[in-house]
Amino acid sequence: MLGRFKLRLLTLVTVVLLAQPAIAVEAGQDASTKTITFIHLNDLHAHLTTHPELVRYGEKSQLEQRGGMARLATLIKQLRQQYPNSVLMNIGDAFHGGVEALFTNGNAIIDPVNALGVDVGVVGNWDYAYGPIVTRSRFGALKSQGLFTDGTIQRVNYPTLAANLKITLPFFRRGDYLMPPTMLKEINGVKIGFVGITSDIVPRMHPMLAFGLKFLDFDTKTYAELITKHASDLRAQGAQIVVVMSELGIQKDYSLANIISPNLVDVFFSAHTHEVVRKPLTTKSGALVVEAGGDGAYLGRMNIVVKNNKVVSRDWHLFDVTTKIPEDAHMKELVTAARAPFLGDHVNIKLPSMAASIKLTQSIDTVVGYTSVPLDRHNALESTFNDAMADVMRRVGKTQVGITPGFRFDSPVYVAGAALEDNTIADGAITLEDVYRYFPVPYMVATGMITGEKLRQVIEYNLTSVFSPDMSLQSGGWADGWSGLKIKLDLARPNGSRVLDMQLKDESHALLPDQIVTVTGCARPFDTKADTTLCSYDGFESVESLINPETSKPWTAADLFVYGLKNGLIGKQNRHDVEDVHQTKMWPADPFVQPLKGVSAGVE
Repeated sequence: MLGRFKLRLLTLVTVVLLAQPAIAVEAGQDASTKTITFIHLNDLHAHLTTHPELVRYGEKSQLEQRGGMARLATLIKQLRQQYPNSVLMNIGDAFHGGVEALFTNGNAIIDPVNALGVDVGVVGNWDYAYGPIVTRSRFGALKSQGLFTDGTIQRVNYPTLAANLKITLPFFRRGDYLMPPTMLKEINGVKIGFVGITSDIVPRMHPMLAFGLKFLDFDTKTYAELITKHASDLRAQGAQIVVVMSELGIQKDYSLANIISPNLVDVFFSAHTHEVVRKPLTTKSGALVVEAGGDGAYLGRMNIVVKNNKVVSRDWHLFDVTTKIPEDAHMKELVTAARAPFLGDHVNIKLPSMAASIKLTQSIDTVVGYTSVPLDRHNALESTFNDAMADVMRRVGKTQVGITPGFRFDSPVYVAGAALEDNTIADGAITLEDVYRYFPVPYMVATGMITGEKLRQVIEYNLTSVFSPDMSLQSGGWADGWSGLKIKLDLARPNGSRVLDMQLKDESHALLPDQIVTVTGCARPFDTKADTTLCSYDGFESVESLINPETSKPWTAADLFVYGLKNGLIGKQNRHDVEDVHQTKMWPADPFVQPLKGVSAGVE
């Protein structure tokens, strides 16, 4: 009897210890050994609710339900309880990417994010998209309030860092940092140094977004020196751990980590490129590089053990935010409140921006069409959604070619007939909310003309910005979508010479350099060269807005896609009109959507 009691007691003790691994480890460590946990959230893109996500399994992918702020909140609380000596980082685009964010200048996302208990963050490129007044109001120091701020903009309740961003206006603050470049924080007697690197591409998105601000142009040497300076300063202040939180993207971060001095930075926590990193990248400097996917579908955890003031181990784990994680009740209430104005029969919200006169008058759960083909943006070279959208643009614009931007944000759509996780069958429905996931920006549609040679230059520039092995030339998202063209290329060739052949699909010969081609593309508000620019590319002629006959106003991209759905302008089969003779591995065959080192001969 006594032996049976001892066995039960031993079993109970074992269960308790297994249920609290972090506390057991901390309790068993001597005073000179301490574990600090970094919780890594990046590129939320205003995803408040659980949503479809393409998940990689080996070299294949599967569409599954992921994310949601209420589930994220639960997981974060669980990690905080398990690892009490922890810090939560919010890196990259958080307040832009969905309809709730677009029609409130990001305000609808603030309360849910602030409720997560973020300790420190870095602003993403799209968080600057509401303009410099919103930027300064939301993220700038409180002393910035005034001429360059707007009292309607809600602020984050945690510090944001940016070592590569300074103020140019007003003149008396020229040269000041808009946000602190670094932060030193002590947790359980361990000093942690944070270096924040925000986006480097904001002026290229639109010059007006950078008004009164100076973003440091990227080149590897300049940024390596910047990180070295701040990391060294933090070490000199006693930091035992130094991490870089970066919105440059994992490709640029990986290149930087390979050239900085050894043992200077412990980890680069990346954002911007949405890459799902389950195994940390190792580098010549000893720094690890990680990224935790995007859209709130994943959450990273890095345990760093310090012994005798030195880092002795680093352990990374990437959590999938699945539907098995229960929803936090308080966060669910905040999300419901944030979404309430966008649901129901009385939706009437005006875009709070001078960029475009747009009103939302339908509930965002309205089904606007159906698809019989998979639609997503999860291919860096040619995605199914971009193909479909470019087809709609070309057909409505009645031009030979269509072009649509290679944004990273999307909301993959379950194709009709697909089996869902709850054992039901998808009907291929696309909601208005899904559409705004692809177009959370107020851009219009326009037509123009261009020569065959200039069109080739446009495509070459875009391919360089995505696939160049020179990271200083990479910018923006993934490759643009094209319609009406058959393109043969070799991604391994040098920048500017990747295109081997182009021809119009309705012609049987190569596109001639001086041949005039008509194109439908996108037009940004306030472009300084509006009569010669499509989709941010100069060199077009006779650019004119494409008018929606029902409203007598220029088509918005979102309205045009809905029109295409309703009028059968989207094909019933996916097409493949871009051929890479190099046969570069693309996701999911490759673990990275955008090749880690770019693409060139001999680079794997």
